[in-house]
Amino acid sequence: MRKIIVICFFAFGFCLFGNAQETALTSKGKVVILYENGTWKYADVSVSGETQAQQTENTVLTAIQETAISNEPLVLKDAEVEKITFIEGASEKLQKYFKDKNIVRCDFTLSSKEGKATITTEWKIMNGEAYSYFGYIKKEAKLSLELLGGETVDLAYNNEFEPKEFKKYGFSTYSAELELTEDQLELLQNKIVLKATMNWSRRAEEYQVVDPSYFIKTIPQITE
Repeated sequence: MRKIIVICFFAFGFCLFGNAQETALTSKGKVVILYENGTWKYADVSVSGETQAQQTENTVLTAIQETAISNEPLVLKDAEVEKITFIEGASEKLQKYFKDKNIVRCDFTLSSKEGKATITTEWKIMNGEAYSYFGYIKKEAKLSLELLGGETVDLAYNNEFEPKEFKKYGFSTYSAELELTEDQLELLQNKIVLKATMNWSRRAEEYQVVDPSYFIKTIPQITE
């Protein structure tokens, strides 16, 4: 597991070590991005709308220096993390045809069993004919995650999956599993996810990530 260096930050200023961007956990469990010029912002979209004044009131932080990582391998335990929305935003393709019904959402459920880590992805497309626009999920299709610092992690699907289309109600769903390797887990547990690109059978499309610190928060829940 990684070595954690604890640093206390006070109400109107703090000092950082090193020149790179870092991530940190607040005392309330929120993840923030720290910049070398002394500024910071919340990583998660759900809290990023707060004013800087509101943020400053809660600046007693526990920082995790991402460079201080041990070489010890991850040890998985049998566990499942509660389902959380990871992606939610407008589809570039659907926006061309629909003013309102153009949202794509994907909920993640991270789990570990018998030493194997997987993510169940539950996609909901706000269109009753998703196959026409996106096709299906191919076996070994990639969900590519771009991380803070420029690295990319390609998660591969186990099996093919065609959408269930609910034309009467105007939406479609896909549900399929992604595999995670030990190397991917070690990288993801220390990095903010900036954006996600899904490689559907008909096209690749980039989506907004609404929980950038998802893996930082959830991987410790499936490891010893």
